[in-house]
Amino acid sequence: MLEKAMHLFWRNGFQATSIGEVAQATGMNTASMYKEFGDKDGLFANTLEHYRGNVISPRFEMLSKEPNLNGVFKFLQSVVTGASRDEYKGCLMMNHLAQRHAISSEAAEMIDDFCVAMESHLEVAFRGAQAAGELSEDKDPAALASYVMCCVHGLVLYGRHQKKKAEIPRLYDTVRHAILS
Repeated sequence: MLEKAMHLFWRNGFQATSIGEVAQATGMNTASMYKEFGDKDGLFANTLEHYRGNVISPRFEMLSKEPNLNGVFKFLQSVVTGASRDEYKGCLMMNHLAQRHAISSEAAEMIDDFCVAMESHLEVAFRGAQAAGELSEDKDPAALASYVMCCVHGLVLYGRHQKKKAEIPRLYDTVRHAILS
Protein backbone atom coordinates (compact mmCIF):
# COMPACT_ATOMS: atom_id res chain seq x y z
CA MET A 1 0.00 0.00 0.00
CA LEU A 2 2.72 2.51 0.99
CA GLU A 3 4.77 1.54 -2.04
CA LYS A 4 1.90 2.44 -4.40
CA ALA A 5 1.11 5.65 -2.53
CA MET A 6 4.80 6.57 -2.57
CA HIS A 7 5.00 6.19 -6.36
CA LEU A 8 1.87 8.30 -6.80
CA PHE A 9 3.21 11.14 -4.60
CA TRP A 10 6.60 10.79 -6.29
CA ARG A 11 5.15 11.08 -9.78
CA ASN A 12 2.51 13.77 -9.12
CA GLY A 13 3.69 15.57 -6.01
CA PHE A 14 1.85 15.92 -2.72
CA GLN A 15 -0.38 18.81 -3.70
CA ALA A 16 -1.52 17.30 -7.01
CA THR A 17 -2.33 13.88 -5.52
CA SER A 18 -5.80 13.38 -4.11
CA ILE A 19 -6.84 10.82 -1.51
CA GLY A 20 -9.22 9.44 -4.12
CA GLU A 21 -6.30 8.80 -6.47
CA VAL A 22 -4.38 7.10 -3.66
CA ALA A 23 -7.41 4.95 -2.83
CA GLN A 24 -7.79 3.95 -6.48
CA ALA A 25 -4.08 3.18 -6.91
CA THR A 26 -3.78 1.18 -3.70
CA GLY A 27 -7.18 -0.51 -3.65
CA MET A 28 -7.70 0.75 -0.11
CA ASN A 29 -10.91 2.61 0.67
CA THR A 30 -10.69 6.18 1.94
CA ALA A 31 -12.24 5.36 5.33
CA SER A 32 -9.55 2.75 5.99
CA MET A 33 -6.84 5.18 4.91
CA TYR A 34 -8.13 7.88 7.23
CA LYS A 35 -8.39 5.37 10.06
CA GLU A 36 -4.82 4.14 9.54
CA PHE A 37 -3.05 7.42 8.67
CA GLY A 38 -5.33 10.17 10.00
CA ASP A 39 -5.27 12.29 6.84
CA LYS A 40 -3.36 12.90 3.62
CA ASP A 41 -0.51 14.50 5.59
CA GLY A 42 -0.19 11.41 7.78
CA LEU A 43 -0.18 9.15 4.75
CA PHE A 44 2.47 11.32 3.08
CA ALA A 45 4.67 11.25 6.19
CA ASN A 46 4.45 7.46 6.18
CA THR A 47 5.37 7.31 2.49
CA LEU A 48 8.41 9.53 3.16
CA GLU A 49 9.51 7.11 5.88
CA HIS A 50 8.92 4.18 3.52
CA TYR A 51 10.96 5.93 0.81
CA ARG A 52 13.82 6.64 3.17
CA GLY A 53 13.92 3.06 4.46
CA ASN A 54 13.45 1.26 1.16
CA VAL A 55 14.74 3.51 -1.62
CA ILE A 56 17.38 5.81 -0.14
CA SER A 57 18.90 3.55 2.52
CA PRO A 58 21.31 1.91 0.01
CA ARG A 59 22.92 5.32 -0.54
CA PHE A 60 23.37 5.77 3.21
CA GLU A 61 24.84 2.27 3.33
CA MET A 62 27.43 3.12 0.66
CA LEU A 63 28.77 5.85 2.90
CA SER A 64 28.48 3.78 6.08
CA LYS A 65 30.26 0.75 4.60
CA GLU A 66 33.00 2.85 3.06
CA PRO A 67 33.43 6.07 5.05
CA ASN A 68 36.12 7.32 2.66
CA LEU A 69 36.51 8.81 -0.82
CA ASN A 70 35.54 5.55 -2.49
CA GLY A 71 32.23 5.63 -0.60
CA VAL A 72 31.66 9.28 -1.54
CA PHE A 73 32.37 8.59 -5.20
CA LYS A 74 30.12 5.51 -5.21
CA PHE A 75 27.37 7.62 -3.64
CA LEU A 76 27.82 10.36 -6.25
CA GLN A 77 27.92 7.81 -9.07
CA SER A 78 24.63 6.31 -7.86
CA VAL A 79 23.03 9.77 -7.95
CA VAL A 80 24.44 10.40 -11.44
CA THR A 81 23.28 7.00 -12.69
CA GLY A 82 19.77 7.55 -11.35
CA ALA A 83 19.48 11.12 -12.62
CA SER A 84 20.71 10.10 -16.08
CA ARG A 85 17.93 7.55 -16.63
CA ASP A 86 15.17 8.50 -19.06
CA GLU A 87 12.43 7.56 -16.59
CA TYR A 88 13.99 9.53 -13.71
CA LYS A 89 11.44 11.43 -11.64
CA GLY A 90 13.74 13.00 -9.08
CA CYS A 91 14.12 12.23 -5.40
CA LEU A 92 10.84 12.12 -3.48
CA MET A 93 12.46 14.00 -0.58
CA MET A 94 14.18 16.66 -2.65
CA ASN A 95 11.21 17.13 -4.97
CA HIS A 96 9.16 18.11 -1.94
CA LEU A 97 11.92 20.22 -0.39
CA ALA A 98 11.06 22.71 -3.11
CA GLN A 99 7.36 22.44 -2.15
CA ARG A 100 7.67 23.09 1.61
CA HIS A 101 4.70 25.43 1.45
CA ALA A 102 2.44 22.60 0.30
CA ILE A 103 3.35 19.91 2.84
CA SER A 104 2.87 19.56 6.58
CA SER A 105 5.47 20.83 9.03
CA GLU A 106 6.01 17.19 10.05
CA ALA A 107 6.84 16.18 6.47
CA ALA A 108 9.06 19.25 6.02
CA GLU A 109 10.95 18.34 9.20
CA MET A 110 11.38 14.75 7.97
CA ILE A 111 12.87 16.06 4.73
CA ASP A 112 15.15 18.45 6.62
CA ASP A 113 16.30 15.57 8.85
CA PHE A 114 16.96 13.44 5.76
CA CYS A 115 19.15 16.16 4.20
CA VAL A 116 21.04 16.71 7.47
CA ALA A 117 21.61 12.97 7.87
CA MET A 118 22.87 12.59 4.30
CA GLU A 119 25.24 15.52 4.74
CA SER A 120 26.43 14.08 8.06
CA HIS A 121 27.20 10.73 6.39
CA LEU A 122 29.21 12.58 3.75
CA GLU A 123 31.13 14.53 6.39
CA VAL A 124 32.00 11.30 8.22
CA ALA A 125 33.23 9.83 4.92
CA PHE A 126 35.38 12.89 4.23
CA ARG A 127 36.82 12.69 7.76
CA GLY A 128 37.56 9.01 7.11
CA ALA A 129 39.26 9.95 3.86
CA GLN A 130 41.45 12.46 5.71
CA ALA A 131 42.35 9.88 8.37
CA ALA A 132 43.33 7.43 5.61
CA GLY A 133 45.45 10.04 3.85
CA GLU A 134 43.16 10.13 0.79
CA LEU A 135 42.18 13.76 1.32
CA SER A 136 44.39 16.69 2.17
CA GLU A 137 44.32 17.89 5.78
CA ASP A 138 43.63 21.44 4.58
CA LYS A 139 40.19 20.38 3.26
CA ASP A 140 37.18 21.08 5.48
CA PRO A 141 35.06 17.89 5.66
CA ALA A 142 31.93 19.80 6.70
CA ALA A 143 32.28 22.28 3.83
CA LEU A 144 32.92 19.44 1.35
CA ALA A 145 29.84 17.59 2.61
CA SER A 146 27.73 20.74 2.13
CA TYR A 147 29.22 21.24 -1.34
CA VAL A 148 28.44 17.66 -2.38
CA MET A 149 24.86 17.93 -1.07
CA CYS A 150 24.43 21.16 -3.03
CA CYS A 151 25.70 19.33 -6.13
CA VAL A 152 23.34 16.41 -5.44
CA HIS A 153 20.39 18.81 -5.26
CA GLY A 154 21.46 20.19 -8.64
CA LEU A 155 21.91 16.75 -10.15
CA VAL A 156 18.40 15.80 -8.98
CA LEU A 157 17.00 18.86 -10.78
CA TYR A 158 19.09 18.29 -13.91
CA GLY A 159 17.80 14.73 -14.01
CA ARG A 160 14.30 16.15 -14.51
CA HIS A 161 15.47 18.60 -17.19
CA GLN A 162 15.56 16.77 -20.53
CA LYS A 163 17.87 19.31 -22.19
CA LYS A 164 20.43 19.09 -19.35
CA LYS A 165 20.28 15.35 -18.63
CA ALA A 166 23.07 14.56 -21.11
CA GLU A 167 25.47 16.79 -19.14
CA ILE A 168 25.09 14.85 -15.88
CA PRO A 169 27.93 12.31 -16.35
CA ARG A 170 30.35 15.13 -17.18
CA LEU A 171 29.28 16.98 -14.02
CA TYR A 172 30.29 13.94 -11.96
CA ASP A 173 33.85 14.37 -13.23
CA THR A 174 33.74 18.07 -12.37
CA VAL A 175 32.53 17.42 -8.80
CA ARG A 176 35.10 14.67 -8.33
CA HIS A 177 37.86 16.97 -9.56
CA ALA A 178 36.71 19.76 -7.21
CA ILE A 179 36.86 17.40 -4.23
CA LEU A 180 40.34 16.17 -5.08
CA SER A 181 41.96 19.47 -6.09
